[in-house]
Amino acid sequence: MTPRRHTLLGLLFLSVVGILSYYTLFKTDFSLFKESQVMTAFTEDARGLRKGSPVLYAGVRWGKVTAVTPDMTRPRAERVKIELSLDEPIKLFGDHEVTIESASVLGGVQIGIDPGSIEEGEVSTDDPLRASSAPDVLAALGQVVEENREPLRKAIAGIDQIVASLNGSEGTLGLLLNHKDTATSFSNAVNSLQGTLENTEALTEELRSGQGTIGKLIYDTKLYDDIERFVTGLEATNTDIQTLLKDAREGDGVINALVYNSTIADNIEATTESIKSAAAKIDTGDGTIARLLNDGSIVDDIQAAIQVFSNPDGTIGKLFNDPAVYNQVQQIVGDIADATAALRDQRGVLGVLFYDTQARDQLLQAINVLTGGLEEQREAAPIATFLSTVFLGF
Repeated sequence: MTPRRHTLLGLLFLSVVGILSYYTLFKTDFSLFKESQVMTAFTEDARGLRKGSPVLYAGVRWGKVTAVTPDMTRPRAERVKIELSLDEPIKLFGDHEVTIESASVLGGVQIGIDPGSIEEGEVSTDDPLRASSAPDVLAALGQVVEENREPLRKAIAGIDQIVASLNGSEGTLGLLLNHKDTATSFSNAVNSLQGTLENTEALTEELRSGQGTIGKLIYDTKLYDDIERFVTGLEATNTDIQTLLKDAREGDGVINALVYNSTIADNIEATTESIKSAAAKIDTGDGTIARLLNDGSIVDDIQAAIQVFSNPDGTIGKLFNDPAVYNQVQQIVGDIADATAALRDQRGVLGVLFYDTQARDQLLQAINVLTGGLEEQREAAPIATFLSTVFLGF
């Protein structure tokens, strides 16, 4: 055998050993140092599960199915026995679930193990598991289609009608697609809308730059402060009104008395009745006010008196209308004012008598002396008369 054949034979041997090693180590879940775990599960329907199907633990591939065996001697819910080989031991909790589910939409079945919540407490993995079958997506979709066959047929027929109307000139979309004038009108409408949007954008830019009333309302801080002060003033006014109403309701002021005091209300009512009665008496009575309001002759007399006052030839008319009389009266008033000023300034005898207490006292003393002299003279008069009579006789 030549060296070349030895080399080819060696390469072939190494290739075969490599292929066998690959399938042994990676395709058969071969584990040399890991501790595996064997578990058993029971279910009612395996849904096509078979030997070699993957086992997922919390969504992670963790082993495979080693055997699927029907056992009709067991109860219906446990008539299919499934043996699992796990790469490593797992932990299960009280609310764990084992589900036979679809591996993908394209097909395939696998077993999913949800370990549950740690709060529920750990349970033993030596007991057989109870597996349930998840709904098959394709089967469920087929069932939905079967149950809604007639509505789907009608929907498809409606789609056909829509496509036919689009191909023709019926309806808005049909006119848009097939009628040139309608398409032109729609294009003009779109252009108008675009112009409107551009105007709106320009308006928004003006508002953003603080132009115009609305822009100032949004961006002018001074106007905002003025509005805020106004609102604050309104709030203060509202607070004052509430306080006033509370004081009127709970206090002892005039408003409280007017609103809640029945005596004042009765007095007001009585006053109103009195006014009504007085008005009725004025309308129907013969008093002075009634005659002033209702008697036309009194009005005539008043007009005649006004004419007398207005007549410049009469005495009263001259008093009101003659400038000379007005000047004389003004002069008299001025003289009285001068006399009053003289009295106040203690000018003249009357001024001294009014304001000088010493002169007033002397005058009073003189009056008293004069009065005393007159009293003595009056008392002495009878005696003088008697003596004159006596002496005249001699």
